[in-house]
Amino acid sequence: MHDNLGAVHVTVRHSMAGRIRLSFEKPFPNPQVLKKEKGILRMEWNPKICSMLVLYDTTVLTEFELLRQVCGHYAVQVEAALIHVRHEEEEGFILSSSGIMALLAIGTDAFRTALALPGAAVTRWLAVITTLAAVVEHGWEEVNQRGSFDPEVMSIVYLLNSLSNGKTLQASAIAWGLTFGRHLIPKDPRETAWMISRHGDRVTLTPIAISSGRGYAQKLLQSGLTAMTHQRV
Repeated sequence: MHDNLGAVHVTVRHSMAGRIRLSFEKPFPNPQVLKKEKGILRMEWNPKICSMLVLYDTTVLTEFELLRQVCGHYAVQVEAALIHVRHEEEEGFILSSSGIMALLAIGTDAFRTALALPGAAVTRWLAVITTLAAVVEHGWEEVNQRGSFDPEVMSIVYLLNSLSNGKTLQASAIAWGLTFGRHLIPKDPRETAWMISRHGDRVTLTPIAISSGRGYAQKLLQSGLTAMTHQRV
């Protein structure tokens, strides 16, 4: 995260529905003011490590709204012109064993096809079945963790349709790539930046876009694989 003149930094160490832990670059002069905000159930401030635990009512506040409240008070009290929020709570992606098996099956089928080796039925069905299983498992894990799955999981429909036209190798590769490809690109932690402006007693936080090279690579990969799917359907 790049330093900016007049900027302060806040880091999201851990986040889940109704609970968030933050650390601050500078001490929070008067964190108790947050207890007066609607939707905040409890706030604990640790001055030794400049860390804060906030419990909040998710029916009143979203995580984004809570961060705006906290950062607004913090920016005013430390007289900051710009505030960066870095999300480090997200865990890195680990490819599941089913995903690895599907990739090996697809590679085996591609190798057999390139060399015109016998055993087409075995390798094709193995690639299709393992890919279907890997995509379904990945979607199920996302539902359990986040309550929803990424749209890429719907590539399973394209894979099933390929059973009628015989293009199962291409479909298996595309379905695997759409589901797992973007996860394999290292991700920068999410960042949010707000410009702080004051008009009397009123404080305004204006969002500032932050670009990421890795984020661009993810979008490029995703759009390319999606285009290939549309061309082949």
